[in-house]
Amino acid sequence: MDSVNIGVDATGMGWQKGGGAFYVINIIKALSQTDRDNQYYVFCSDKSYSSLGGLPGNFLVLKAAPTNVALRLLWEQTVLPFYLCRKYRISVMFGPNYIVPFFKPGFRTVVTIFDLSFYPLAALYPVRRRLFQWIIRWSILRADNIIAISECTKRDILKYVGDYSEKITVIYLAAEERFREAVPKEETDVIRKRYKIGGNPYLLYVGFLEPRKNVERLLRAFASVKDKIPHLLVIAGGKGWWYDDTYALAESLNLKNRIIFTGYVPDEDLPALYTGADLLAFLSLYEGFGIAALEAICCGTPVLASNNSALPEVVGEAGMLADPYDINDISEKMLLLLNDAERMKICRSRCATVSNNFNWYETAQRTLKILVAHRHPKE
Repeated sequence: MDSVNIGVDATGMGWQKGGGAFYVINIIKALSQTDRDNQYYVFCSDKSYSSLGGLPGNFLVLKAAPTNVALRLLWEQTVLPFYLCRKYRISVMFGPNYIVPFFKPGFRTVVTIFDLSFYPLAALYPVRRRLFQWIIRWSILRADNIIAISECTKRDILKYVGDYSEKITVIYLAAEERFREAVPKEETDVIRKRYKIGGNPYLLYVGFLEPRKNVERLLRAFASVKDKIPHLLVIAGGKGWWYDDTYALAESLNLKNRIIFTGYVPDEDLPALYTGADLLAFLSLYEGFGIAALEAICCGTPVLASNNSALPEVVGEAGMLADPYDINDISEKMLLLLNDAERMKICRSRCATVSNNFNWYETAQRTLKILVAHRHPKE
């Protein structure tokens, strides 16, 4: 089979790595470990360049895009397709973070869609972020192939955009291998000290502080049961938008001595933080996948997750599901898990089985098959 020149748009990454950046970095690394036959041109900006080192010779990382969001979006639709793709004779352009060029002279496009939460939950996003839905919609319409990271995301594409089922493939994400490695007690002790947890048992939330993550209901549920459990609630995540409301609510609920806001947690601290927790509370109003839930499961930590969107696909039997809109249901399930040692033991024993359903090798293999598919571009 002839070598294919594959372009990868790795520009849409911030300094703090959320779910999208996590996927971009890991799918590139997984492809680099899987495919030594094809040539990759990874286009990035200053924000993403430092995260893409150590790749093999068939991966050329090019610092080519502006960091300003508006300029980057313009660059993706002009300079990338009409100059860079021609210069490097790109056969297929891969957009692993929602966006591909609308015009594709002489090449195919493959786009990965994480979620369409901005359709049902538009009011929870700032206006400037809601504008992205039109760009993403056009990427879905114009792409030759679409990778959906869950069955939930596929359903929502069909529901909100149109019946493009013939070009959608569901390919799950995976957790990094480091989350499957046993964490020594000495390391968890260091993390407990670093984040002022001490020897206290704790529940953990990992994710940005933004309305979709539903941290406010988690705080209210925890406040209603805090006198029945000895746990702290550790909120580990960077600031998204409208986060001041979360801090104000924690203060009004008198949780000052029972809650810890760590701020953004570096990647290297996460395995020990998950391992030390009794439970991950991940009660988002919507998740296209929910990588934090899978990371916790890989560390052997059960998850209390929302019963909606993609989380039931990920959590399986390694935890319990609750209605994220029902504070009473959240608090009842929280107590069921934390006060029932046998139930927790069963959930922990199922973590390994659930985590084995997801791995980057299979994700890369299935993605590569789509990238090198011999379909002629529509233009």
